[in-house]
Amino acid sequence: MTGDEAPRPLSDVERSVIERLLSVPFPGRDELRAQLPFVTVRRRCGCGCVTVDLAVDRAAVPASVESSTPVSADISEGEFYAGIVLIVDGEGYLSCLEAYAIGDEPVRQFPPVEQINARPQW
Repeated sequence: MTGDEAPRPLSDVERSVIERLLSVPFPGRDELRAQLPFVTVRRRCGCGCVTVDLAVDRAAVPASVESSTPVSADISEGEFYAGIVLIVDGEGYLSCLEAYAIGDEPVRQFPPVEQINARPQW
């Protein structure tokens, strides 16, 4: 991650991806959804991919989740092969929206939200 980017609000695309991931039921999901108004992006990955570290104002209620990666998605549409993981820190707050490539090139943009098939990790 690069440290040169000032905190900023979530982009519309980042928010939509997180909302899509949080559309599937799992323990703690509702608390994570309630954190969205309190989320900012701390920094973006330095490799050029779309992965972002998140910060949540502690005015939000922490979630009780069974895993630090309670939800993920694999995407394979045409030539696009990637995965997306929503990571929660040990205190129950959203901490990272990670996109990883299944292949050599980093994920430089999120796929259309309708291609994201989220699934709980439990």
